[in-house]
Amino acid sequence: MFLRRASVVVGVAALTTALVAVGIRYWPGGNVPTIAAASVSPYVFAIAIVVAAAAVFALRGRTRWVGGTMVAVVAVSGVAVHAPLFVSDDPPTGEALTVLTSNIQLGMGDISELASLVRKNEVDVLAVEELTPDAVQRISESTIARDLPYSFVRPRTLAGGTAIYSRYELSAPASLDGFGLENLTAVVTVPNVGEVQVFAVHPVPPSFPSDWAEELDRLRAAIGSAPSERPVIALGDFNATTDHTQFRRLLSGGFADAADLAGAGLLPTYPTDKWYPPVVGIDHVLLRGFGASAVTTHTISGADHRAVLATIGAVSITRAAMR
Repeated sequence: MFLRRASVVVGVAALTTALVAVGIRYWPGGNVPTIAAASVSPYVFAIAIVVAAAAVFALRGRTRWVGGTMVAVVAVSGVAVHAPLFVSDDPPTGEALTVLTSNIQLGMGDISELASLVRKNEVDVLAVEELTPDAVQRISESTIARDLPYSFVRPRTLAGGTAIYSRYELSAPASLDGFGLENLTAVVTVPNVGEVQVFAVHPVPPSFPSDWAEELDRLRAAIGSAPSERPVIALGDFNATTDHTQFRRLLSGGFADAADLAGAGLLPTYPTDKWYPPVVGIDHVLLRGFGASAVTTHTISGADHRAVLATIGAVSITRAAMR
């Protein structure tokens, strides 16, 4: 009798936790605890469902069937939220580009490893976050300077600096107003594609909840203001996951996450400097007017983020708007 009651209590608690894990991703507001909880909600949901299933298994008769049905319904609701991330769209057929974003943690990331990644994958556009003056010098002495000869660089001490490096000519470079860290944009003229609006982004982290939410909204307005006929690439450290309402608001007006388009699933990128593996995916490549065929992550020594590498291809703006 005691075991049965304990199983019911544990099962109800676990199911409640699973429902909260699904629901918190739709919470419109945000403070540090709820933002953090949303970040890890897929893991909390998975653990809660396993615990609930184990509790139901300990029951008998009709109670087991009722409990099993409840677990199944909640499990399906949670799986339905993330399953689309693992299903790829039709691959792009237009001119292929390779883009890379890397947060090099206060300029401490290994630039030789970053340069090797750029050269090995024939990267066309690179965004670097937390770029320091010293890191700029090291990049200028690396093969990045030869492989990506065009650049728009705004270094700062500590975490504030950002840069765009490109294989192709840049024009109309600008630093976006209203951000605590450097967020940049420039037009890259790509052969067989034309002008592409590139944004290298780094909104503030959610340790400042109101500023974080305001900057993500400001970023949505900025990337959405690009001419409608011009393809857009926005890549960088967004300090937000797909489980944050504020991030998903960016995925409107024809924008999509490259990882979602490629069916890459959940791609944790942070932190890489702990004893445990990365748990949250806060580094992204957002696209308008492009599809994606592959998205992968790569460790850079000395950095606390994995770099995100995306192979993309042009699609019609009309097709992008149908997303």
